[in-house]
Amino acid sequence: MDPVRFFASPQGRITRAMFWLGWLILFAVELAARFALGLPLLTGPTDPVSLRLLNFMVDAALLYPGAVLMVKRLHDRNLSGQLIGWFVVPYSVLMITNLLGMSGDPEHMGIVETLLVLATGIAAIAFLVDLGFRRGTAGPNRYGPEPRKDNKE
Repeated sequence: MDPVRFFASPQGRITRAMFWLGWLILFAVELAARFALGLPLLTGPTDPVSLRLLNFMVDAALLYPGAVLMVKRLHDRNLSGQLIGWFVVPYSVLMITNLLGMSGDPEHMGIVETLLVLATGIAAIAFLVDLGFRRGTAGPNRYGPEPRKDNKE
């Protein structure tokens, strides 16, 4: 599969193996970007705005390709890609509040931040289990042909 289409187009279906490979690539890109920019893995509200902005930019740049991978796996499971909103919405709000310095301090989490962290975490685990470990729909479905060349996945 074309690498640009793999990370940029939500059309079609991918296997579990391709899903995991895609996430490993995105993780490597994130680590490389953070290392190149001198960013820590996490930023807090006391960090300078410039550091929080760079952190936001890295997270935002990787959000779309990550969502594309998840949508393609949802399609392989014969589910609507719109379900990704259960993860993307709370995660995006957390990204924005971290950028604004309104969240990100684990010692002083408010109720709204706690709920956002819980919602994001629960959605991430649910998607990880469903998309990373459960088999896709056998044969063609409304999102395209089966991505496996054989039925041994």
